[in-house]
Amino acid sequence: MDSEKLNLYLERLDEVFQHIARRLHAELAQNMVNGITMSQFVVLKKLNEKGRVTVSEVAEGLNVSLSAITALADRLHKAGLVDRCRDEQDRRLVLLTLTAEGENTVSTCRKARSKVVEKYLSKLPEEDVKHLVQIYEKVLALMRAEG
Repeated sequence: MDSEKLNLYLERLDEVFQHIARRLHAELAQNMVNGITMSQFVVLKKLNEKGRVTVSEVAEGLNVSLSAITALADRLHKAGLVDRCRDEQDRRLVLLTLTAEGENTVSTCRKARSKVVEKYLSKLPEEDVKHLVQIYEKVLALMRAEG
């Protein structure tokens, strides 16, 4: 594909991605439960996937500062959604785990997120949804191959 054509596609993609991201973010934020923010949900989801993780692992995995995650973890702890404890081998490390309430919150938020996305994808033909997923998977594979 020539560079001029590629640039036109990139401009269109950029505009479409921005509109979709803004709209989905707003709708997803409205559908979060218990006043959970999108950032808090991302942390809860990460803990749900990984189990017990250090604050620094969460910060690194989400590419945010340690102080930002510490403050966010404080709020989640006060809300009863995460537990904090010190690592037995290295007392400097703070480990985060989900509480039962945190697990319930992740499950409820996931259902709410699915409902929002389903509202749009269900209006597309199945073949289009299949192709959309395949294209995203290809782009992700290219990104992972680059490191």
